[in-house]
Amino acid sequence: MLHRPGRGRIPLRRVPLTNGPEQPPQFSHTFERTTQDCAQVKRTLSKACNFPPEIIDIVMDFAEYWVCSVTSIDFSVTATGHLTIRGSEPKRENKLILRTGPLGLPSWHADDHDRWQSAAATCPMEEEYPQEELKAFVEGSSSTLVHPARKVVFDIVSRDQGHGGSYEDHGSFRHSWTWFDAGIDRFDKGHKRPEDEERAASDNSSGDLSMLTTGAIRSVWPPLKEDASEYDHQLHTTSDHKIQCNRLAEHDWQNYHVEWSWTDNIDPESSAGNELEVNGRGSATGDGNFIKRLRIGDMVTVWGRARFPGWSNNIQKVQVQVYTAL
Repeated sequence: MLHRPGRGRIPLRRVPLTNGPEQPPQFSHTFERTTQDCAQVKRTLSKACNFPPEIIDIVMDFAEYWVCSVTSIDFSVTATGHLTIRGSEPKRENKLILRTGPLGLPSWHADDHDRWQSAAATCPMEEEYPQEELKAFVEGSSSTLVHPARKVVFDIVSRDQGHGGSYEDHGSFRHSWTWFDAGIDRFDKGHKRPEDEERAASDNSSGDLSMLTTGAIRSVWPPLKEDASEYDHQLHTTSDHKIQCNRLAEHDWQNYHVEWSWTDNIDPESSAGNELEVNGRGSATGDGNFIKRLRIGDMVTVWGRARFPGWSNNIQKVQVQVYTAL
């Protein structure tokens, strides 16, 4: 307290008199360890210790010396400052937020930017690429480990509409109808452009990265309806794909940090699985199966969801880090 003689006591203010502009939490900066970085360390270990490739891969994995790729999108720089997904609008209540680059193929680049930013075409997968063909595109020697993906980290800054639901649920994740799912996209070997057919016929080559076009991307999850006319988006959350739902009736931006690892081993029916649900995550996302399913060339997708009138998923930033053993 400030005490001035002959005057009343004036309390010290520890907060500003007026509220400044609301600022969302900031993502932490991550060092993107490249394929070249990992290849150099593997060569050094091979020369220094004369270890076989299998032992070197085990050492690299134990040290978690993995390639890290980061994909992010920031809606705070747009005119509205965020993206809004509203429930009760069937054509807009499910939206692809971002797609990571193909796993293990850092040199690949999208040939069609508009397609890359859109959900994969609603076409059934004709033929998946054999892993041996895709591994031929990996820079340096590929890992001998069974599962190339080791960890995926999601950072999301979002909030719901700031009201609604039961008062008892406010501030919790119970009965939240705005959330995020993780999906998987893959290249369809059966999709070829006319120029690809001509080149294959002329040189009999196995192709190169240019054969992997954005038009060949197909969705493994979310699935398509039986007639492949559109995506089969579920009304409710899917326990093995839900990254995070929004805390109910929050006005402030919330920063959600979620990690999925190939070593995760949580039974969705256990108390630990229930704890995931209590914290707004999918109860079946802690068993490591999503990470183990990822193959060379796969792309991780993030979908934003909202259900029912009055509910809106407001998104400011999304970032995905994919760690790969190569």
